[in-house]
Amino acid sequence: MNSNAFHNAANIASLVLAAGTAALLVSGCIQTPTGVFDCSGSWINPTYTTAGIAVLQGLKLLVNVVRDGLAGLIKPQPPVQK
Repeated sequence: MNSNAFHNAANIASLVLAAGTAALLVSGCIQTPTGVFDCSGSWINPTYTTAGIAVLQGLKLLVNVVRDGLAGLIKPQPPVQK
């Protein structure tokens, strides 16, 4: 799998996990007035979606660093050639 395919797969997985976070809200999680995310009324544990998103985004950064080096994180991308 090339790095572009991985990025697209990771983006799709992140989108699915974000939808999972939305499902947490629908399943009974609430945000208290102090900003705490309370899921005592939910049947889904928010730790799993939070950890999944963090791992995927970390992997995406790692792929960028391995592919382009640290300087590649801030350099302009070349135009797409057809």
